[in-house]
Amino acid sequence: RNIGIAIIDDESLVRLGIKSSVAWEKYGYEIVGEADNGQTGLEMIREKHPDIVLLDVCMPGILGTEVAQELRKFSSSTEIIFLTTSDEFAMDAFAVKATDYLLKPFTQSQFNQAMDRAIAFIRQRSSAKIMLRLVGGGLCIEEISQILYFESHGHILQVHLADGTVLETRKSGQEIKDELDKIASGQFASPNKGYLVNLAAVHIIKADYVEIAGQKLPLGKRKYRMFQEIYFRFMFSSTTI
Repeated sequence: RNIGIAIIDDESLVRLGIKSSVAWEKYGYEIVGEADNGQTGLEMIREKHPDIVLLDVCMPGILGTEVAQELRKFSSSTEIIFLTTSDEFAMDAFAVKATDYLLKPFTQSQFNQAMDRAIAFIRQRSSAKIMLRLVGGGLCIEEISQILYFESHGHILQVHLADGTVLETRKSGQEIKDELDKIASGQFASPNKGYLVNLAAVHIIKADYVEIAGQKLPLGKRKYRMFQEIYFRFMFSSTTI
């Protein structure tokens, strides 16, 4: 399918400029929706599930950074490119794992580079898959981007997916970690015994837990600093602001 793009900006000329700047459909992209304020934009995102969101920051109602924070509660893989007139929200953009942060007025070249980066991340995730042998029989080939975390229960390893599905496999946590390191090096880490989490899906890190899609997973007391370092190493290597 085409890569879906959503545009959220209160300036109609900006939205029009983006839509007319590229022959989107010719290159396999589709503008799935647009909005002139954050609240409408968030509702559109929930309905259309775009792959890339082009998001203004300062808009009537809720800020674009607030839209991004809400978006991250239900989607860790949507690429966000901020379009704004101020650099004061750059740290907020980093916190929600934005792909890029473009200051208006930006050039066509800057816009193209940001889009290329977002598309590269999408293709990288789409190409990374892991095969799971399921409890009860059968095989499942799952995209890495759809895996939130693994949870060990004795000899059973539960695989929690972004859509709420929970799969079960008999592989050990170490076996899964070794496989993942080969295809998605540095993307999965253990916050505590019995858990292996997708760092790209982590929303909050506290002293005693990490939060993923609303679920609080225990973080070992002696692991807090090390886990934080691993997380930031992964973030800095995969995101550019």
